[in-house]
Amino acid sequence: MEVVTLSSKGQIVIPAKVRKKLSLKEGDSLVLVEENDAIRLQPLVNLSELWGVDTIKDSRTVLKELRKEWDDSLDEKTAL
Repeated sequence: MEVVTLSSKGQIVIPAKVRKKLSLKEGDSLVLVEENDAIRLQPLVNLSELWGVDTIKDSRTVLKELRKEWDDSLDEKTAL
């Protein structure tokens, strides 16, 4: 557990040990979450950093199948 001090400007310093563990660097954004009488800080995840995390093998085939299902569904609806 780390102890931080609030400055006169309402700022805190995140200890180096914690910054290193969480790979925080200058300019990173954190989300402040109020929980009852507590405050939780967590890194804000940039969605562009997640690009490719959940890649699907042969994603072109999967996309073609999904598009065909969607097109077939639309054809059925418009045929009525």
